[in-house]
Amino acid sequence: MTMTLTAGARGALCASHEDDKIASLDALALSRAFSNRELSPVEVAGSLLDRIERLNPQVNAIVHLDREKTLEMARAAERRYISGNVLSPLDGVPVTVKDLSSIAGWPRRRGSLAFDGLSPCAEDTPCVARLREAGVVFLGKTATPDSGCKVVTRSTAHGVTLNPYDLTKTPGGSSGGASAALAMGFGPLAVGSDGAGSIRIPASLTNVFGLKPGFGRVPAFPPDIDMPHSVVGPMSRSVQDAAVMLAVMSRPEPRDAFAWPVPFCVPDDLVDPDIRELVVAFSPRMGCRAPLENHEVDELVLEAIPLLTGAGARVLAEDPVWPLDPVEPFQIFWDTVCTATVDGFPQEKRSLLDPTILKAAEAGRMVSISAYQRAMEQRLKITAASRAFFNRFDLLVCPVVATAAWPVEYDVPEGFAADDWRWCPYTFPWNMTGQPAASVPIGVTSEGLPVGVQIVGPWGGEENVLRAAAAIERRRHI
Repeated sequence: MTMTLTAGARGALCASHEDDKIASLDALALSRAFSNRELSPVEVAGSLLDRIERLNPQVNAIVHLDREKTLEMARAAERRYISGNVLSPLDGVPVTVKDLSSIAGWPRRRGSLAFDGLSPCAEDTPCVARLREAGVVFLGKTATPDSGCKVVTRSTAHGVTLNPYDLTKTPGGSSGGASAALAMGFGPLAVGSDGAGSIRIPASLTNVFGLKPGFGRVPAFPPDIDMPHSVVGPMSRSVQDAAVMLAVMSRPEPRDAFAWPVPFCVPDDLVDPDIRELVVAFSPRMGCRAPLENHEVDELVLEAIPLLTGAGARVLAEDPVWPLDPVEPFQIFWDTVCTATVDGFPQEKRSLLDPTILKAAEAGRMVSISAYQRAMEQRLKITAASRAFFNRFDLLVCPVVATAAWPVEYDVPEGFAADDWRWCPYTFPWNMTGQPAASVPIGVTSEGLPVGVQIVGPWGGEENVLRAAAAIERRRHI
């Protein structure tokens, strides 16, 4: 699936330049072009850097560039292609990295004025290290809200990121810089992270693919206070690119005590998956209360069914049955993580944090030890209920979020409070259960705003999530 902006988005950005062809190529297409000497990694990196410098001011997706380091990596990749010592299918391919992850020698601000945004990081985050070992070219750091605390991408450190499909709308968050960069053609691959929907929501709102892997699939170090909810994962413009990226990112990291001992392997049939062996549950409300509904989004999500059955899957309408409302324990986990985040700063730095974090932290201080332990028990019950459901189904298909992109001035859709997760019940349960879930583009609304459909799998089920997503992707474009 190559990247193409809608006519409305392209018109809004006034983008029509010779580098559009390079910007539209997916990662594996670039790799083939490098191998065939049709393009060079240096040519591609330079073209994309020029594109970012020209177009990024219109969306504010990229918050840090280092042209010389990027071109140095590209020159090294070019030498490997010339000598025949290619490191991986991603050698020389440009990748952006969300500014919650560390790149050695590059600064990391985490979207916050409370962090030192000038000093270079001493070492790579594990997934970044694996990508470096595979020969990728780091193109830039992408915007995030303060510590990833919102489902929009706005921060006092870097300002507001806009949606390329409509510059008056949000691209979502907290990986909104990553999703906007992909939609703008600022590289074919992006590192995102997801603690409550932060890969899937922006992927849905900007017409890109995003996968939240299961907990432990992509190694992490040092341990994060938001584990096991938050994981790092791939974002891309095609399912196959994301699968190859995941295979690299999930390579072993001996320091991560929770890393999966079984390697991830890219499915062989992603070009045209035959999924006749899969039994898929379809649930338009995911068994949750849904205070926000949108008829257009519902109709688009429904379009996934014939695409999956056309690839052979058996699709049945059935909702998961939860022992309690998943928002109850999740709200406690969210608030207490914010408390721990605030408490990790010296007193004089705390006023620099986003007010959303500070407000949630105050709520977290009111949570008793017994209430927190009860939330832990509730999470186990929710996970057990999910396990029982996936003993009968291979996958679940449901919405990502019950809306297309909303006005950029709001942290959440109008009419809802920023600290109330009940408006968005479809993503965070899978962070609590630790299961893989993806957003794959399914269509656009009458306003030209993208919508994604969510595919959820059992623990260890990334392969089938990707196969089903590829079946939708392929048949949507036939």
